[in-house]
Amino acid sequence: MFRRSFLVPFGLLLFGLTVVPACRKKEAAPDPSAPPTAVKSDYVAFAHVDIKQIRDGALFAEIRQAFTKAGGAAEWNEVEKGFASQTGFKPSDVDAVTVCVTDVTERDGPQLVLIVKANTAIPKNGAFGIKQGTEPDADGCYIVSPTADAHFPDDKTLVVLTRSLRKKYLDGYAKDRAGWPLTPDLSKAAAGHTLFAHVQLDKLPNELKNGREMGDVGPLLAARAVTVTGNLKDKTLVLAGRAAFADADAAGKAKDKGQEFIKVATDEIAKFLKRQGTEDLGPLLAAVKEADRALAGAKLEVSGSDVTLVADYKADFDFGTMVVEGAKKVREAAARMKVSNNLKMIGLALHNFHDSNAWIPIHGTGANGTRLTKATDKPLLSWRVALLPYLEQDALYKQFKLDEPWDSENNKKLIEKMPNIYAPVQKPGKPGYTNLQMVIGPKAMPPLATTLVFITDGTSNTLAVVEAADPVVWTKPDDVMLPGKELPKDLKKKFGGQFKGGFQALLWDGSVRFIADGISDKTLGALLSPAGGEVLGDDF
Repeated sequence: MFRRSFLVPFGLLLFGLTVVPACRKKEAAPDPSAPPTAVKSDYVAFAHVDIKQIRDGALFAEIRQAFTKAGGAAEWNEVEKGFASQTGFKPSDVDAVTVCVTDVTERDGPQLVLIVKANTAIPKNGAFGIKQGTEPDADGCYIVSPTADAHFPDDKTLVVLTRSLRKKYLDGYAKDRAGWPLTPDLSKAAAGHTLFAHVQLDKLPNELKNGREMGDVGPLLAARAVTVTGNLKDKTLVLAGRAAFADADAAGKAKDKGQEFIKVATDEIAKFLKRQGTEDLGPLLAAVKEADRALAGAKLEVSGSDVTLVADYKADFDFGTMVVEGAKKVREAAARMKVSNNLKMIGLALHNFHDSNAWIPIHGTGANGTRLTKATDKPLLSWRVALLPYLEQDALYKQFKLDEPWDSENNKKLIEKMPNIYAPVQKPGKPGYTNLQMVIGPKAMPPLATTLVFITDGTSNTLAVVEAADPVVWTKPDDVMLPGKELPKDLKKKFGGQFKGGFQALLWDGSVRFIADGISDKTLGALLSPAGGEVLGDDF
């Protein structure tokens, strides 16, 4: 069965362009900003991207320069190295990419040819799944999967194709670089464009186009063919599309649906721009506003039985500031994701400890890792140490003398060996110090061993581990301590500091939530209490 996700690119090729009107010119050569005329093709889909044109353009140069100034040179290189490890070449080595889907069947799926042209030699080992040391067969092809092959028609060109297409390819493009699957019509239509794509929707299986879930885009999928071009000049991207329908009535229905989608998009952007905190986007806000302008100005017209769309997007932004801000947000998002994953692993460890021992090491453990059951019991090591065997840190756990406190001669030496899972990600601090803590006190978790049954307010409504404002030695039985019978007035100041706008927290059900600064003291207090019967506010 085909999935809806396979349809999305085809259904949105015509109407998913976030851009503004351009003009036609009456010249012998077609205006690249005009909707392309009918293209002859027997294929399901054909696409060509002139990456060299993008890479050599002013826009890309400005973005890369800004990224380097923002301190992202090392990250840029890491991205290129990662890509090269999978494909055999760096993104900056690629000049052009061409994809041809000759057919799509219910049994075999898409039959395709992918052509990558580079400006440097492509290694024949390690590229696109070719195993190191693999030798080509008699046709010069490398096996990359049970149904796909790779071939190097020259040292700067890599072709990956469905095996059933091998003979046509070897008799065509492999011989003259212009033969099958390239055709004169498609090559001519794609020439000079930064991006060219042509899809024959009438060649898709009916099951793929007529599924019940396709109702919303049905009028668009009624097109026989869709052609899209994109041209980048300086900092302006001009996009144009033409969809051919059976008759003017079908074209009119498609136009109406396209306008409906555009209105939905502009309405959503308008709502977004009105939200509080949008100003935090800084220079990125200009890009959003330009998208809004582009969508609102995009011209969608019916021409006979065709629907055309022509538009442009002007990236006239301060990329220096934008990239700096964007890089910060990307790094922060990555850091938040890492902390979230660490907290989820800690949550799993707490549950596994509970399942194995029938109790939870709240705050810390006693001599030899025993549970604390009385107020007079003295904790020797933190709950973070107790979880080590459940975090694949058993070797470190065995180095502790469990009958000695955290600051004994032996155990002090292990402070510097704190596992990365406890280490601050966004703002690294002193070695051996962590911000991941429980909250202990009469209005929070009691500093004694307990079970999940004790959390009568619900494990999904009670905080287990938080990002605390003040770090502590990870081995020390020290946490956010709230000794009073009432919650302190400066409660929220005891959390966060790693990320702007709030702090991340693990709940006892194992889920992780970002607790925003705007949460009320009442709701925060209810989250800290495991058995108070409080009702959480709408601000959680």
